[in-house]
Amino acid sequence: MNNTVVLVVLGAGLVHAVWNAMAKSLHDQFASFALLNLGVALVCWVTWPFVGLPKSAALVYLAFSVLCHVGYELFLMGAYRRTDFSQSYPIARGIAPLLVSLGGLIFAGEHISLRALFGVVGIVVGIVSLAVRRNPAIANRQGVYWALATGAAIAIYTVVDGLGVRSSNNALRYALTLFSLQSGVWLLAVVARQPRGWWPGARRASVGMLGGVLSMVGYVAVLWAQIRAPLGVVSALRETGVLWAGMIGVFIFREGRLLRVLVPAVFVVGGIALLSLG
Repeated sequence: MNNTVVLVVLGAGLVHAVWNAMAKSLHDQFASFALLNLGVALVCWVTWPFVGLPKSAALVYLAFSVLCHVGYELFLMGAYRRTDFSQSYPIARGIAPLLVSLGGLIFAGEHISLRALFGVVGIVVGIVSLAVRRNPAIANRQGVYWALATGAAIAIYTVVDGLGVRSSNNALRYALTLFSLQSGVWLLAVVARQPRGWWPGARRASVGMLGGVLSMVGYVAVLWAQIRAPLGVVSALRETGVLWAGMIGVFIFREGRLLRVLVPAVFVVGGIALLSLG
């Protein structure tokens, strides 16, 4: 795993935290996720004809992945409705790397070194620690359950897409096909459920649609990395975006103190170092 892949995936983690914060900032989560998918759809439907379809071997993965991604967005929307950004995001992203590593081991026959495995564990410990509250009684349990379901969906689609993009061997074709289908399904649901009255205005609409474009850019980077590195390692590095999410939660959403971000950061940075050496 070379330094270019590491930097690309770390950048994808930052982009992921930013677009999630943009989605959370729009208080109407239904409108927020509708706009995210509209932004994705506009980019994909314009560029898709010029890029083309992936290999036929990837189509079965794409079909399953679309279902996983739609479920992921539904769970994430539910989590954001019920709890703070700085709590739901770390929980959802924190459990994914271990699940992905297990999935990569079972379904892709991947093996990572003991040092890299300790790195994955260190990152997960740091990330999950960001979700701990001083007073657990104030935590919204329902929101935590939705966040855990989001994390499970993340793990599933990461493994599915990792296998799918490898069978396609073209990250851009796979990503554009995936996002074209996923955003199309979501927008059809929007029209069926609430054909009018959800548009939030020009300023908020631009924020939501830009967030959608960023989500696509970040995930294309992840798919590109999954061709070149183990699925569990890519997932773990990507989840360092939780550090950025913690900072956004503290300084933008005013959800807690900076101190509770710094201690888990030590575990995350140590985990990254082990992964890089592993």
